[in-house]
Amino acid sequence: MSCQERNDSGGHARSDQTPSKDTTPPPGVQESASAAQENTSSAVPNARTDQSWMLDDPGTDGWESEVLAQQAQNQLKSLGSLFFEEGEVADYLASNFTCDPLVPNHLQRVFEDELALVERSAPRDPAAPPGGAATLTASFEAVRAHAQLSPNDRRHFEFKITALTRDPSALSSGDFQTEVLFSLSFFTGKTIVEHHASWAIAWSGSDSEPPKLKSIAVKIFARTTTKRAQPLFSDVTASALASNPSYSSQLTHGMNHWLSRLPVRAMLNRFGTPGLAVGDVNGDGLDDLYLCQEPGLPNRLFLQQADGTAREVAAEWGVDWLEDSRAALLLDLDNDGDQDLALTIYGNLVIARNVGGMRFEVATALPTSSSTASLAAADYDRDGWLDLFVCAYVQEDGGSSMGATGERFVYHDAKNGAANSLFHNEGASGGKIAFREVTSSTGLGINNRRWSFAASWEDFDHDGDQDLYVANDYGRNNLYRNDDGHFVDVAAAAGVEDSASGMSVAWGDYNRDGRMDLYVSNMFSAAGSRITTQQQFKSGTAPAIRNRFLRFARGNSLFRNGGESFQDVSLAANVNLGRWAWSSNFVDLNNDAWLDLVVANGYLSSNDETGDL
Repeated sequence: MSCQERNDSGGHARSDQTPSKDTTPPPGVQESASAAQENTSSAVPNARTDQSWMLDDPGTDGWESEVLAQQAQNQLKSLGSLFFEEGEVADYLASNFTCDPLVPNHLQRVFEDELALVERSAPRDPAAPPGGAATLTASFEAVRAHAQLSPNDRRHFEFKITALTRDPSALSSGDFQTEVLFSLSFFTGKTIVEHHASWAIAWSGSDSEPPKLKSIAVKIFARTTTKRAQPLFSDVTASALASNPSYSSQLTHGMNHWLSRLPVRAMLNRFGTPGLAVGDVNGDGLDDLYLCQEPGLPNRLFLQQADGTAREVAAEWGVDWLEDSRAALLLDLDNDGDQDLALTIYGNLVIARNVGGMRFEVATALPTSSSTASLAAADYDRDGWLDLFVCAYVQEDGGSSMGATGERFVYHDAKNGAANSLFHNEGASGGKIAFREVTSSTGLGINNRRWSFAASWEDFDHDGDQDLYVANDYGRNNLYRNDDGHFVDVAAAAGVEDSASGMSVAWGDYNRDGRMDLYVSNMFSAAGSRITTQQQFKSGTAPAIRNRFLRFARGNSLFRNGGESFQDVSLAANVNLGRWAWSSNFVDLNNDAWLDLVVANGYLSSNDETGDL
C-alpha cells in the first residue's frame, strides 16, 4: 500500500490523489522513435486489461483503518455540502453528539494590511460547555449567510484525515477518532474568505451503516478575508504570449497531451517539469524568458516588449533545440557584461555564449549524468568566475535501480541515484568559455548519489564563501559547508538532513535575525500520515525507521538558522502543508519587509484536457 495520497477529496469534482513515483525506465537521449515507442507504451507488462490493478482495496488488504478513513471521508464530504446548500444534519450525528462552533466566537486579529485581514481563534475556555446539533446547524447557516452565493460563484471545501486511532478498550463498539484538516473558501461578492482549521472528531462506528459523528473539537482555526474582490494576482499568460503561434500550437497543451506524442520518454518527463530562466538577453532593460521543453518540442525564447507582450525568437537566436531540456540559467559566464545561457539536457550541460546581434553560439557541451534535473550557479572559490552545479536524478540503468525492480532501493535512504556534478569556470579567452569538472576533488563526491532534484547556494555560516544545500527525492539531503573551496557534508550535524522527497530549496531570513533560514519543498500526504502510524505498518521494523517513513508524509520543512545549527520550526510556523510541492521561494508579496512563502504544487490528475490539476 502506497504511503502517497489516496482519494482524500474535498467538495469539488476533482482528485487529490498523489500518484506514486513513476518507475518506467527512461530511454536514452538518442533512442530511435520506434524503440522509444516500444519502451514507453502505456501498457504495463502483464497488466490486467480491466485496469482494476490501479485501484486500492484496503478492505481486502487488511487495512481496517483505511476502510474507516474512507467511510469517514465520505461522511465529511457529504456533510460539508451543507456549508453552501440547505439540509439536515441529523442523519450524520450520533444521539449524544457534541460540537464546538466551527467558527469560534472569539477571534483575535493577528495580521492586517491594505490587502487582507487574518484572524485566529483565541484559547478556548475549558469551562465553556460544548454545543450540540444546533451549534453545528448554526455554523452552516452562518457560512451560507456570509457567502450569499449563486451556484456559479467560486466555492470550495476540503477535508484531509491525517490520523485515525481506535481505543483498544472500545474495539468491539467500532468507535474511532480522527484528526482532520479542514479548509473552506468562498466569494461574498465583495471579498474572498478562507477558513483553515484542525478538528478532532470522534466517531460512532457500525457494521450496518456509515459512521456517525459523536463530537467535533476545533483545535485550531484561522480566517483570512481579502479587502477587495479581485485576486492578489491575475493570470496574464495569454495577453503576454498569445500573439505567438507557439502559444496555441504548443504551450496551451498540457502534459496529458504531449506524453502520448513524445519521440522518447524518460522518467522525469512524467512529471512535466522542464525548467525556465529569466534574464535580459538583449540588454534593453526588460527581463526575457527562456522556456525549456520536453524531447521533440522546441525550446522557446521570449523577448519582452515595452507593452508587456513577449515575442518568441528562439530560432532567430539559435536556441530552439529539441533535446530533452530540464533546466536553464541566464547569467554572465564570460564576464563580458551580457547574459549567456547554461542548459541541462539528458547527459550534457550546454553552454551558449551571447555573442550579440541577437544570437547565441554553443561554446561547449560538458558530459554529465544522463538524468539531469536542475542547475545552480555561484562563484564557490571566489576567483571572479561563476561556477555551475548540476543536479542529477536516476542512474543510466534506465530506472531499474528504483522501486520493486531495484535489488537494493531504500525508499527513505537511497544511495543509488545519478551523480551530481560541479563544473569550475576556468575563465574565457578568445571567445571561448572553459569549464573543468571538479566534483570529487572539491569533496562534493561524498553522499552524491541520492536522486537529487534541486540545489541552492548560500553563505549560511557567514564566513564569506558560498555553501550548498541539495534537496534529494529519496536520499537524505545534503548541506555542504564550503571550507576555502573544499566541501564537507554537515547536514546531519546541522539538523537539516530532512529525508522526505525533497523537491526544491530556498534560502531567506524569514525572522529578520540576520541569518539565512532554509525552506525545503517535500510531499504532504494525509494517507501517508494515517498509514505510517498504524501498528501493522512495517511492524517488524525499528521505530527509528518507521518514524522516517512518517516524516516522508509530513510535508515541507522550515529550518531556522541558529548559527551553529538549525531548528525545525515547520509545524510551529504552519508551513508544512504544501501538498505535492515542487518549487518554493521566499518573496515579500505585500512589501511589508517580511518574507512570505510561495509554493508551486500539483501533478497530472485529470483524464481530459480541461486542466492538469
